[in-house]
Amino acid sequence: MAQRGVNSKGVKALLEAEAKAAEMVKVARNEKVQKMKQAQKLAADEIERFKTQKQAEFTSQATTNEGTGNVDSVQIQKDTDEKLKALEVSVKENQEAVIKTLLDIVVKVDMVIHENYVVPA
Repeated sequence: MAQRGVNSKGVKALLEAEAKAAEMVKVARNEKVQKMKQAQKLAADEIERFKTQKQAEFTSQATTNEGTGNVDSVQIQKDTDEKLKALEVSVKENQEAVIKTLLDIVVKVDMVIHENYVVPA
């Protein structure tokens, strides 16, 4: 019977050790879950900071480039105005000659029989 008491104590000790181990595993899992939540929160915060920084850089660059865009558009407008003035001068210089040529072509009619025309017999 003494043997049985020792086994009973051993089983009881094993059960207690198993319960303690289960509790330790539960605590470790809870800590792991808390660390994962904390890591997700830190990652989300880092992403938000990065996004804010890049948005600020983009806005700054857009503002900087906006100014140079105005310079380019002013230069383009200036070039366009110069080309329009050159075209207007060309039209004024050649207007009479073009009108005369068109009128000569339309008004002057040469009466010529076509080479494929056969006189009926």
